[in-house]
Amino acid sequence: MFKWVNSIDYRFGPNDKKSQILHVVECQERWQQVNPQTGQLEDKSSRHVWLSSKPLNRFNLHERCNLGARARWGIETGILVEKHHGYRYEHCFSYNWNVMKGYHYLMRLGHMFNVLARYSERLAKVVKDTGVRGLIHFIRETIANPWLDYEWLEIRLAAPFQLRLV
Repeated sequence: MFKWVNSIDYRFGPNDKKSQILHVVECQERWQQVNPQTGQLEDKSSRHVWLSSKPLNRFNLHERCNLGARARWGIETGILVEKHHGYRYEHCFSYNWNVMKGYHYLMRLGHMFNVLARYSERLAKVVKDTGVRGLIHFIRETIANPWLDYEWLEIRLAAPFQLRLV
């Protein structure tokens, strides 16, 4: 169930001199779920609240909240992992906008490869034995060193393969 309020005048800053018009929506959900331990149905509920810079109505709530805002949480969770779980993404590594964008894209790609590697069947043992940083070091050393046979690599990449997830 959605409830929303439009055109809230939010004032902030010294002596409330700055203002912003906000639009707020609340979603309350209730459902039943089977408890895996007991096999019994349990009542569950959740509450989500979002701010919007554009007015809300019954025609745009689904798209903004269910399709947009919830997907954004996943993106923000990924950025949180990159900032606080070993990627050191919270620092500005350049003052050049194009360089910062490039760094951001490389960080996202690195995180994606890391997640894929952690859940792939063949690399799961490497991650288990050496940890995530060990895996990153292994991949970096593998790519940086000239001991890969180019022809062998071409044959392997041309052949169909199957990525098995753990």
